[in-house]
Amino acid sequence: MTDITPYLDLIHYDGTLVPSSRTLYQLHLRHTHTIPFENLSPLTGEEVRLDIPSLLEKFTVRNRGGYCFEHNTVFQHVLQQLGFKTVNLAARVRLNESDEVITPRSHMLLLVEADGQQWVADTGFGGMSLPVPIRFSVDEIQDTPHGQYRLGFDSGIYRLEARIKDEWKVLYIFDLAAHYPPDYEVYNWHVSRHPSSYFVTDLVAARAAKEGRHVLHDTQYSFYSLAGEVEKRQLHSVNEIKELLENTFRIRTDGVPGLDARLDALLAAGKNSNL
Repeated sequence: MTDITPYLDLIHYDGTLVPSSRTLYQLHLRHTHTIPFENLSPLTGEEVRLDIPSLLEKFTVRNRGGYCFEHNTVFQHVLQQLGFKTVNLAARVRLNESDEVITPRSHMLLLVEADGQQWVADTGFGGMSLPVPIRFSVDEIQDTPHGQYRLGFDSGIYRLEARIKDEWKVLYIFDLAAHYPPDYEVYNWHVSRHPSSYFVTDLVAARAAKEGRHVLHDTQYSFYSLAGEVEKRQLHSVNEIKELLENTFRIRTDGVPGLDARLDALLAAGKNSNL
């Protein structure tokens, strides 16, 4: 067994370790509010490793975050250590995609059993990550600390939807076929290495907070408050971006080789976002 104490210390969790829905809820909430979503590794050409020792070291020692494969691999490992039954799933991202585009299975999520029910857990979907698990229940609108979510179902395919500005948006679609580490190794290589991958070309970071969500895309920072207000700010220098990553997203940047050069390139290209 792996010692998960450093992980529990990182997310400031000192509650019960009984494999219950309450434990699942609290672990998920603290994970998403503590460990940032970020893609500095693929952006700078650093290998994204999915073995548990490397991931725990990245999160707890190097004070970094990661993307879905990293977040949910660690979260699933922690849950299994505590006695939860889990199934690993893979999804096709649909947010901001037109209906005719077929997207690959590039996202990892979990199906977790607790207290006789199944729950969808997903700690790694960036700015729209589930802040807490939701019941695996179709067409039930479920309230979370960061808005409403629901599951849809049609022709054997499930949809995770979020209410965004009073409109339901499909985040991703999936089925219940179990996936295994070799599957994610293939997906992870494509997402972190393919020259056209969003995570190779763009800077992305996100972190949930009690007051709302922090999101960074290239040189634009956005904060979406729970009250519905949106703050946007354009960043104009490498130091400004790194200061934001360090202080707002809680990402240590001094150990990321080549980061300054990549940020310089983003600034020179005038990359920004309409997030």
